[in-house]
Amino acid sequence: MLDSLTVRNDWAEPDSVLAKYVSLTDQLVEHQEPGTPFTLTVGGLVVDGFLIPQWQWFAELSELNDHEDAYYVGMAEYVKEQSDLAHAAVKSRDIGEEISFRQYQALSAPTRYIHLRDARISRPGQLAGVPGRLWRGRLRDVSGWTPGRADG
Repeated sequence: MLDSLTVRNDWAEPDSVLAKYVSLTDQLVEHQEPGTPFTLTVGGLVVDGFLIPQWQWFAELSELNDHEDAYYVGMAEYVKEQSDLAHAAVKSRDIGEEISFRQYQALSAPTRYIHLRDARISRPGQLAGVPGRLWRGRLRDVSGWTPGRADG
């Protein structure tokens, strides 16, 4: 008999198929333009956009000039550094070079977030939300998804 704690823990995990899509995307070494279209259901909202690798998302975020909060900018730069390490590790691994311990740590971090470009957030019954630039969400908060954009 399953206990309620086991069942609750299973529901706290992200969808394994979506996590695999995101993990494989995060390992891409080429810039994705525009990315893979996806539509997600998150907290009762529909979020759609183009799936891009984490390193690319942080690279694009670091290029924005509309963040004046020094703490936010510092954190974004730190996470971008970790993403850059993982990106470099993938490149090195793919050509047979050794990777550093820091690269290994960054590369082996579990995939916990999904990164979209040109994201739109909509409420049920609303055709399409206002387009956004970049969106990052926790994989475990995604309750449903489909390849493609909400408007086809």
